Amino acid sequence: MDELEFRRRLFAHPNTKDKDVLEFAEQSPERKQLVNELKQLDKELVEAMQVPVPDNLADKIIFNQTMGEQSDQCSGNNPAAKQTKPKTPWYIAIAASVVIAFTGVLYHLMSPTLSIGEHALAHVYHEIDALSVNEEIALDEVNLRLSELGGHLDELPGAITYARYCNFKGQKGLHLVFQSDFGPMTVFIVPSPNDYLGDAHFNDQRFAGRVSHFPQGDAILVAMAQAPVDEYQARINQSLRWN
Repeated sequence: MDELEFRRRLFAHPNTKDKDVLEFAEQSPERKQLVNELKQLDKELVEAMQVPVPDNLADKIIFNQTMGEQSDQCSGNNPAAKQTKPKTPWYIAIAASVVIAFTGVLYHLMSPTLSIGEHALAHVYHEIDALSVNEEIALDEVNLRLSELGGHLDELPGAITYARYCNFKGQKGLHLVFQSDFGPMTVFIVPSPNDYLGDAHFNDQRFAGRVSHFPQGDAILVAMAQAPVDEYQARINQSLRWN
């Protein structure tokens, strides 16, 4: 088995039990790390698409339906009572509840540009330790991972010290950190077809960032609040190429 075949099988089935794949992974720390990252990403994607329904939801709906019918019977010949809206069957109500919950998940995963910035900030805070890593990673290694997402970087404006796949709003992306003259900066590269282009800014008291939309995906930069975000984002945009 070669590297290409290993990655092809692993990306197709992150939780594979294939003996050849697992033995090949054991031969390299980088491969073992990739296996763990893809398993975690697969787990997060599954969890993001699961919509939990309360165990007693059906009982509550049936109870409310029954109480409503009893109320109708007690109302007798009261004309006002007869003008109430028709009752919705309980099974339709359950289906509607699931649809509403699932729609909420989709809205969270596919919400507009502003929430992309909010998600980027939350992601940086969640993995804040990534900003403290100081072991340099070769650009070739980064591009090997980025190639799986259809992208390529000619360079980054600083030494790369962190590079891992991540779950960015339900989409597989690459989480990078590089060292700049203004401290560590985070870049998220997320393949996603865009019908709209352009940039958008976001910030909080500690960080500032910018989203750049391309037809093939997004590049999101997060830096310290006083850093020249536009300058660095422009350099990243010039370096990023999509296959």
